[in-house]
Amino acid sequence: MSFNKLNILNKLLNFLGVKSYRQMDDQKINDIISLLKPYDAGIPLIRVGEDTDGGYLLPDILNDIDYCFSPGVGNSSSFEKSLESYGIKSFLADKSVDGPAEKLTNFSFDKKNIHSFNQEHKININDWLLSKVNLSELNKSILQIDTDGFEYEILIALNEKILSEIKILIIEFHGLEFAGNEYFNFILKSVLSKINLFHSPIHIHPNNCCGIHNINKFKIPSVLEVTLLNNKLINKKKPIKFLPNALDRKNVKRKKEIFLENYWYN
Repeated sequence: MSFNKLNILNKLLNFLGVKSYRQMDDQKINDIISLLKPYDAGIPLIRVGEDTDGGYLLPDILNDIDYCFSPGVGNSSSFEKSLESYGIKSFLADKSVDGPAEKLTNFSFDKKNIHSFNQEHKININDWLLSKVNLSELNKSILQIDTDGFEYEILIALNEKILSEIKILIIEFHGLEFAGNEYFNFILKSVLSKINLFHSPIHIHPNNCCGIHNINKFKIPSVLEVTLLNNKLINKKKPIKFLPNALDRKNVKRKKEIFLENYWYN
């Protein structure tokens, strides 16, 4: 996340009355890690998408999924391409491109960016979702967000009733190297706490694009891919014994892999 994007978050926090920039203590950082800590939900994971950036680990329940919503397209659509083999229709949106990066046959594309509000080239996340399917159909949906830092604005705006219906979330969290900054820590904890009301992390993977950073006594990747499952589908959570998963792959092949310390999952 660039400092320009962080400044956007700063303005939001100023609006909310949070204006201090003190460095966070260890407990505040640990609170963030705890909200991201993955659990074994008793459902096997599969890899969907290519073996580099754009591939993710999901619970093996895709036969129960009809739709995937993907705000942020960029230069890869291998994930949505792979979902087509399960009969899953993808809804994509991205102002910066003219369509999917790969040839898809079962999709809808909007040349707009997903945001918290409506404007000429922007559409509110709730309006976008409900313009495609009915609320009751979201329980057969994946929401996959990779929007280079704007995920926080989107997730803050996402209606809780809509959020509670979505079966699987896949979110790339950017800018985690700023987790020690008070106002960003506030936003991050608020967003993660909201998500955890309805979904639990079942897999995390550090994207090796942007390095890992020392924050107090913790090692924090700049970008973290998180797969979350609706709590309605989880009967019992068990700790994950080891990461990375055997299905994990480096996002950027020419760069060193990032390995998470065991406090991320134990």
